[in-house]
Amino acid sequence: MMDQKDLYRDAIRRVAGRIREAAPEDLAGQFSVAGGFDAASYRRCRPEFGGAVCAVDGSNTIVLDAGSFAIAAVRASVSAYAGGTRLCHRKTPLYVVTVNPGAGNEDFDSLFYDCFHCSPKVHLDHDDPIRNTAVVRDTLEFWAATEMAAELDAGDLIVLDGTLQVRHASHDEVVENLLNLCNLRGVLIAAVTKRTSLTWGGGHPIVPAAEGFARDLGVPEPWYLCVSAAEGLIDRRETYLWKQRGEQYVARLHPRAQRAFKVEIPKYYSPEMVEEVFSALAFFADDGRVTGYPYPLLDAHLTTKIGRDAVEQVRQDIIRSMDLLGMNLADYTGIFGDYHDEFDRY
Repeated sequence: MMDQKDLYRDAIRRVAGRIREAAPEDLAGQFSVAGGFDAASYRRCRPEFGGAVCAVDGSNTIVLDAGSFAIAAVRASVSAYAGGTRLCHRKTPLYVVTVNPGAGNEDFDSLFYDCFHCSPKVHLDHDDPIRNTAVVRDTLEFWAATEMAAELDAGDLIVLDGTLQVRHASHDEVVENLLNLCNLRGVLIAAVTKRTSLTWGGGHPIVPAAEGFARDLGVPEPWYLCVSAAEGLIDRRETYLWKQRGEQYVARLHPRAQRAFKVEIPKYYSPEMVEEVFSALAFFADDGRVTGYPYPLLDAHLTTKIGRDAVEQVRQDIIRSMDLLGMNLADYTGIFGDYHDEFDRY
């Protein structure tokens, strides 16, 4: 049997080798051949925008998890900017909901109805509480975006943190209605992803590949590249067409940006509309804290984040409410006790 140190070193070498396989030395060159890309494929955009940008972000966390019974805290926020001025900032209430594994969820049904005045056509029935919590967060984000789409002026831009892709069937018509409302009112919409699983060529990461090829070509920032138009390039296309809502782009929005991002834009946008979206994103990407990332999204993220203090407050409030129902600490520990909490003391 191998020595433990040798096992560890072997595992590290194996993992590093997998990383090298995913990102080979000639990653950019392979990417250009596979997608048929050249310098003309990269589009430049001017960092200028005369309208408002409204960013939407959400936050979620599991507060208590008993295995068969889980409770989460969820909320969303919007931050709208014009130039360097914040026009508005709003947060939804902090929703505390059950996200138990299994079929159906009354809290989700109720929240969905409050947001969209109809019941979800598909119930929340994931076996994973974390996935259930993400669906609840998406519900609040889509609701907040829909509210803003009804208020913004033609030519303004809504930016979602994440994707336009539908990740739960209950959101199919919700996203469709949001896109239709934006189209009707002349409001632009896009989604920016900080981290993406999008790959090409059997597992190569698409963002560093596009970024590396642009660097080899000397393409000046800001630039954007449509990667979904190349037939057969992207590995994991959704099999359900209703899940796909946008074209996939990679964009580097500022000369001092640390990295590029994946951006999703509705498929039916004209080249002029696409350029307008990227001009707006680049215009708002010069914040010194995270240069290259649209700062309305940063503002929305910082204000919607659910911190440890908020989580602990929710836990204590739940304990107090259990006490009013005649339950004691032993009942709480019996349901939610986790020996990991005990182990952490040592």
